[in-house]
Amino acid sequence: MKRVRLTQTDNTGFLQAWELYGDAFPEEERRELDLQKQIINHANYHFDIVIVDEVFSGFILWWQFEGLRYIEHLATSIEYRGRGYGKTVVEQLISESHDDIILEVELPDCDSSKRRIDFYERLGFKLNTIDYKQLPMRKNGISPEMFLMTYPDELTAVKLSFFKKSFKRICYAPYFE
Repeated sequence: MKRVRLTQTDNTGFLQAWELYGDAFPEEERRELDLQKQIINHANYHFDIVIVDEVFSGFILWWQFEGLRYIEHLATSIEYRGRGYGKTVVEQLISESHDDIILEVELPDCDSSKRRIDFYERLGFKLNTIDYKQLPMRKNGISPEMFLMTYPDELTAVKLSFFKKSFKRICYAPYFE
């Protein structure tokens, strides 16, 4: 298994990932294609597709901040689910750096949300049940309520503030002004 970072949207790997992205996440948690095209080559952004035996099997989309990695989206193709590829991808990301990691999860109000939280907890992530709303991922979008999960430690007020400021300044404001 390998991760391949994409910096353009005009290739087969991106198109496969984009189709999975649309299937795996609700509209309010996804970017529109025009916005994705703007950010894909940002130095802090990683649009990594996962290749197993030369076949696309999923993706992880994440941002690098100073001392912090933010996993924005992770998905495995249906035919590859349950084989441990998502686990391996997250473990690789953890092992590559000593940076803290943060990610957003939907509130645990259905079985799939609960399974997702359990998945990350098995990898050592901590669930932080503070009031938090994701910034809109699309123009005129909504801000869904989410929980944050962090690795390796629980979220502190300082880390939360740093994350919110970094996300808004680097990932959000330049594209929504």
